[in-house]
Amino acid sequence: MADVDPDAAADFDRIQRMFRNYRDLFGENPVGTPAEIMKAVMGGNPKSATLGPPQGLVLNDQGELLDRWGTPFFFHQLSAEAMEIRSAGPDRVLWNEDDLTD
Repeated sequence: MADVDPDAAADFDRIQRMFRNYRDLFGENPVGTPAEIMKAVMGGNPKSATLGPPQGLVLNDQGELLDRWGTPFFFHQLSAEAMEIRSAGPDRVLWNEDDLTD
């Protein structure tokens, strides 16, 4: 994430930490849509463990985690141990050149 706003980079770090904490408890990433993933992280898991949302970030009415521009993050489970995180970036449009990924 070179040349990325340091606050946005810190958001990604906090989200990765949230997923790492989930993996520490359950041995793998949560799966599903972004809202289903956040539901699992927010206590909808076998241990009712609340691991999010990360400090400074909020959920929308659909239960999706919002980036600093108010757009839902997109999560893609690459494996049981790796989660890609994507923000639409300042233009609030996913899948173009200003997206931020980790």
